[in-house]
Amino acid sequence: MIVTCGEAVVDFLPETDSDGHPLYRPILGGSLYNVALGLGRLGVPSAYYWELSTDPFGDWLAAELANAGVELAHLTRGVRPSTLAFVDLSGPEPHYQIIDAGQTMSTLDPASLGGLPAGARLFHTGSAILSLEPGGTAIERFVHEVSKTVPVSLDFNVRPPSIADLDAYRARLERLVASATIVKASAADLAILEPETAPETILSRWRSAGVPLAIVTLAEKGVMLATRDQMVQRPARPVALKDPVGAGDAFMTGLLARLSEFDALDTNALSALSAEHLNDALDLALDLAAYVCRRPGAVFPWRRDLEAERLDLNSPLLP
Repeated sequence: MIVTCGEAVVDFLPETDSDGHPLYRPILGGSLYNVALGLGRLGVPSAYYWELSTDPFGDWLAAELANAGVELAHLTRGVRPSTLAFVDLSGPEPHYQIIDAGQTMSTLDPASLGGLPAGARLFHTGSAILSLEPGGTAIERFVHEVSKTVPVSLDFNVRPPSIADLDAYRARLERLVASATIVKASAADLAILEPETAPETILSRWRSAGVPLAIVTLAEKGVMLATRDQMVQRPARPVALKDPVGAGDAFMTGLLARLSEFDALDTNALSALSAEHLNDALDLALDLAAYVCRRPGAVFPWRRDLEAERLDLNSPLLP
């Protein structure tokens, strides 16, 4: 199974009522929560490491994971309130005002939840938790340990309001890249971390450093991907954009799902991946991102929903 570790957040998306007054609609989110839920809904075995509140939002978050068949043996429930985020969609990229009153994001140590379950094939983490202390240090330490036995997948998912020390955060990401088998960042992430460096340069640097699968997503311009032997650039799917919230998480979910189906999550398998299989994985990743972009918030499909949408677009069924 694919193990994900990281924040669950209730996103509040801005809307307007019939009288023109602002209101906010809650949608379940959080980068790592999204990936766990998305994998489960696609039928890919997954497990989720984190703490959810016993408040009504926490019950909602846990129920959706359970309904999707996500393994929850390492999920703990506590009295700390659920993490909330108010989403600003006024610019080209969503911005999040995160309210973590219980400090779950900044203090949780995944080692306290136990070791990886039997059958773990990949450990996936990233996002805002890596910039917070002492939790960021605890997660980095946990990644270092688990990388000795299973591949690690890292999605930067940079959240500027959470970064107190950019240099320290950048150094942590560089250390984690060195331990990772799969690394993904968006062009927006890289513009914050290294604004003077082109995404292509960073992708090449990761490739030269030996990262087996390195990805940079480019929003409406598509995606660049590099293995040790291949460089691929693909356009984004044409989409009537509702909002881009969760699109990067959806892309990662689709990519990991297909790589899991190909049994290609470790270094050797990724190095031997054919161009056909690599493009097939990108197809599912791009389809899933387009599905999420057509809806408000990070609403992830069940496999049957994605198949139906692809039929509506006269695309072939997923195998």
